[in-house]
This record gives sequence, structure tokens and C-alpha cells, in this order.
Amino acid sequence: MTATDPPADSAALRFDAIVIDRAGRRLLRDGEVQALEPKAFAVLTLLAASPGRVFARDEILDAVWGHRHVTPGVLNRVMTLLRHALGEDAASPRYLHTVHGYGYRFELPVSADTERAQATPPADADADGHGDATPPRADAPVPTRARGRVATIVAVVAVLALGALAWWRHSGGREAAPAAAVASATQATTQPVLAVLPLRAFGDDPRSRDFADGLSEELIGLLARIDGLRVTSHTSSVQFRDTPLSLADIARRLRATHVLEGSVRQDGERLRISLRLVEAASDRTLWTQDLDREFRDIFVIQRNIAYAIGNAMQRQLGRKPPPPPADEDPALYQRYLIARNTSAGGLRNTNASSLPSETALRALLREHPRYARAWGALSAKLWVRSLAPEAGRDDVRNQAEQAAATALALDPQQPEALGVWANRACREQQWNQCLSLSQRSIALTPSDTSWRGAHAQRLATMGYVDQALREIDDTLLIAPYDPMLHFWRGRVLDTLGRHEEAQSHLAMADPIQAQTARYFNAAWRKDYATAARLAAALPAEMPWRESEIAAAAALQEPARWPAVLPAIEVSERHPHYGQVRYDFTRLLLPVRDYPRDIAGLDAVQRAGYASYQWVLWQPESRDLRRDPAFQTYLRDSGLLAFWRERGWPRVCRSDGGEGAVCE
Repeated sequence: MTATDPPADSAALRFDAIVIDRAGRRLLRDGEVQALEPKAFAVLTLLAASPGRVFARDEILDAVWGHRHVTPGVLNRVMTLLRHALGEDAASPRYLHTVHGYGYRFELPVSADTERAQATPPADADADGHGDATPPRADAPVPTRARGRVATIVAVVAVLALGALAWWRHSGGREAAPAAAVASATQATTQPVLAVLPLRAFGDDPRSRDFADGLSEELIGLLARIDGLRVTSHTSSVQFRDTPLSLADIARRLRATHVLEGSVRQDGERLRISLRLVEAASDRTLWTQDLDREFRDIFVIQRNIAYAIGNAMQRQLGRKPPPPPADEDPALYQRYLIARNTSAGGLRNTNASSLPSETALRALLREHPRYARAWGALSAKLWVRSLAPEAGRDDVRNQAEQAAATALALDPQQPEALGVWANRACREQQWNQCLSLSQRSIALTPSDTSWRGAHAQRLATMGYVDQALREIDDTLLIAPYDPMLHFWRGRVLDTLGRHEEAQSHLAMADPIQAQTARYFNAAWRKDYATAARLAAALPAEMPWRESEIAAAAALQEPARWPAVLPAIEVSERHPHYGQVRYDFTRLLLPVRDYPRDIAGLDAVQRAGYASYQWVLWQPESRDLRRDPAFQTYLRDSGLLAFWRERGWPRVCRSDGGEGAVCE
């Protein structure tokens, strides 16, 4: 059946003074037949058959014209004719609504009365009333009946979300983290979760896999903007590339309710993408699409996919993605995707093996120095490498911040550059700017676990430790096996004094990264034998190895404490100690120099290479918080003024004057 054939359900559709007579191919308004050409009537019946559904422009052109030798202006003219025939205009539409940058939606009035012929067979039956007739087109709308389960989930999720919000407001908790930061904690954890598997790459170009990975990551970023839908992170789903596991098994491991799989092939200037959306519980295909377009349409294709999947899951793209620059070259965008994925690990890569990506990005920028995306990606690569304990990292960090400044000057909405600049503001203790930039960064990339983890770190640094935990837990829902997130969850739990829980998460973190964290966790748990074992396992070149070994021994035999402070002082004089000459082993001394500890932890925070300034908020630091030096720190760091403006953290409250009481 073509788009100009009578619809399978040819009953008239009546609403207000309008009658769409599908069998007679007529549109009547106030009883008068409106002049409509066949293609215009076909567009009207296509849209009216699925009220509320957003149709992409390409989807309409495909269905009605076959998308052959038709310019977008043809559809614009048809929509003008339809609006005139319906008695409305684009400025105040009642029925035909434009979804800017995407397509059109037809809305029926609430009181619409649809007349159906009594003998009309079910939508999934053939002319004789039997099922299994001609299968639906791959890009046809998912029947309402087939989507009923998803709609039910939506209603349940809404009730749960409202209940969670009401509980949080009346739970009596005193932490008043900024409202935008709290929002993620109110999301119901039972909402649908979509796992986007890496697109399979076809083609002879050896870079096709890097391009497919980049396209997958960009698609995840767009889909994460669908209201009420969680999308698993790229770092989680990429683990299941080329796996023999079934989609159901993958969904179970990623805790996903739906899975999107597909492939991409570029043949010259043609881009061919095949996609399939599957409901994991029933193994039922909800939506499929085969796209064959010119590569220059890549940005339109990405948006169309996001909108179509939202439609298939009865959801809408709530946070409209920023439009690509009007003059952005698709070929340049492809080169950017390949460059940023040349090195494995993305933002997880903190050592010199990330250099191939940096080299490719720098080469691109030499030719295109005003390409904001590439500056943003370069700033992120450099910033993460600056966290590695390698010589010259201060210079690398300066380069990262300069690249971020360039990206933001060209495009203020570059999320990676915003994240790097947020880190800079936090190091400089510009707390309002730090929080604002960090929130903007994660709002633009809600599925990027690296930036969401960084946002949680910043919240904890500001004292909002409970909110940092909620942010990490929210992020773990889309990346349940991410070792970096488990590291940060362990560190936050230690900060809250929940050391037994912290141990299990630190065990799931990268062993090298978690060495110091696991040592202190064992000490706080009073498992001194494990602390001694972990200290002895440190590489011999670590300056603090001997001080940690000495402290672990003294924790078991207090008579050994006199040997610990000299070992700490030796490690702090080591020429390769690090950016700040403060050995965290001081935190375990039985007699503390609190002003020295506070100054050292402040310097660590300003250097931005560790998270042990969080010790300031631990239950074990109550005596430290009573020291006059702590009040000076709160005032000089700006935290006191920030809390007064944005809300107090759980451990502190106003003393009624110029200071704070921190329990």
C-alpha cells in the first residue's frame, strides 16, 4: 500500500467542525469540502492516524514521496496548505504543530469523536479478520496497544518520583545542597533504562570502528535528553562489543529495560545506519529503522533517531539538544569523532598512551583552529592526563585550561570545556562559579559518567557529602560496573564514616588507583594487618611507602609511634613527592597538629590532584573541626559565605554569628 492508497482503517475522523473522510479522500470544514491535492491529503492522514506522535520531516517525505528528488520546500508548502484547509495558522496552531528542528505533530482536541466502522478488523489482522497479515513497515509507528506496557511504566514512575520528592522534603535532613544539584536524587530508580550497544562498523576504512564508537557516544548523549529515561554510559555498554551474550543477558548485566543495537556503514558520501530497539523482558522489537542518507545529513539523522526512539518508548525529548553550528562541516565532524576515539579509554586514560588522540586533535586544530568541539575534547584529554603522577603535569593542566578557554570563547556550550573550567574554579575556591559550571557541564552530557563523577567530587569538596553520594548512586544506575565510580563511592562512604560499606566499593575500583584509599580504609576500620599488607605492597619508589608501613606497625604496637613522624618528614622532603608536601599519614598520628593538617589539606584541594580534603568532613575529624584554625579555613576559603548563600551541609550549621558549628 502506498501513502496515497486508502488507509487500512478508513473510517471518518471527526473533531470540532472538521471531518477527515479517509475513504472518500476529502477534508470537510464546516460542511464544506476543502481543496487538497492528493499528497497533502496523504500527509494529513499520516499525521492524524497517530495523534500526539512526532513525525520527522524525512519520515514524512519517505512515506508520502519516497524521498526521491523532493526538496524540503515541498513539505513546507504542503503544511501551509493543510493549515489553511484546517482554518489555522502556524503562529497559533490547534491541530498541526511544528517541532522545530525535527518535524510535525498532529493533536486531536480532547472532545474529538472518532467514528469507526463496526466491521473494521483489528489493526494487526488481515482483510478476513485473521492475524499475521503483511508485517508492518520497519519504520511504522509502534501500535498503541503494543506500547501500553511502557505507558503503564511511565505512570508508575511518575507516582514514585512524586513520592520520593515528598519523602525527601519531609525527611528532616538538614543538608541544603543547591536545588539543581538535588534534582537528580528525586528520580525514581525504577524508570526505564536504555542500553545503547556500540554500533557495529562496516566498511574498508580502518578508522570506521573509531567513527562508529564516536557516533555511538554522541547518540547516547542525545538519547539521555529524553525525559524520564536513563541511558547507560558508553563506558559500560562498550564492554559488550562483539559479545556472544544474548540481548537479554546484556540487559540484565547492565540493569537495562531496553536495548538499542545497530550498525553503521559509510560508502563514499552515503551513510547507512540500521537500528533496532528491543524490550528486554519480552525480547520484543519495538522499533526498527534503516537509514540511507547523504553523510552531510549526519546531524539531522542523529536527532531523528533520538526523536523516533522517544516516540517508540512513549517519551519526549525534553531537553532540546543545542543545534550544530550552521556552518559545521560533516566531514570535519567525522574526523573529530575519529580523533577523539583514537586512544582507548576516553577520559579514563590518564597516562601518555592518550597521546595518539591528542596528536590527532592537535593536527585537526592546526587546519581548523576555530573548531570548538576539538578544543573541548583536547582540553578534557589534557586535563585528565594532568591528574597522573607524572613530571610536567602542571604544564599539562595549564594547557588543558587554555584549550578549554579557547573552546568556550568559540562556543559557550562545550560541555568538556565547561568541566575543565569548573575544575579550575574549584581549585581557586570560586565555589559559585565552580558549581554553576559543573552543573552546566553535566546538564549538557547527562550520560557522561566522567563529568558526573567529577560533579560529585566537587559537591563533596564543598561539604555536601550526602548529595555527592546521591549523585554517584544516580550515576551508577547507568554505569553499574564502572571502577572509577566505585572508587569515588568508596571515598565518599569513608568520608561519611561508613567504612565497612566503603571497603566493598574500593575492592571494585582499579587496584592501582585505590592503593592509598584502601590503606586508609583499613586503618579506619581498625584492620591494621590489612593496612600493613597494603603498605608493604606499595612500589619501593613511592615516597610515602615507609611512613605508611611505620604507621601501620604503630597502630598495632603503639610503642612504635615515635618512629612515624620522622618517616613522614622524610617522605615530605622527597624531591619527587608531588605537588604538595603533605603526607596523608599525618591523619593517623595519635597527637595531631591540626593547623598543619588543615593547611596541608587546603593545599591539596587547591592543587586539585586528590580528594583527601574530604577528611575535613569525616566523623574522625570532629576534634579537628573544633580547632580555631578550622574557622579560619572556612572563612578564608569562602566556604562559610558560600554555605550562607546556598545552604548548610549536614555536618555544619550557623553559630548565630560570623562562624559555624561543625559537629
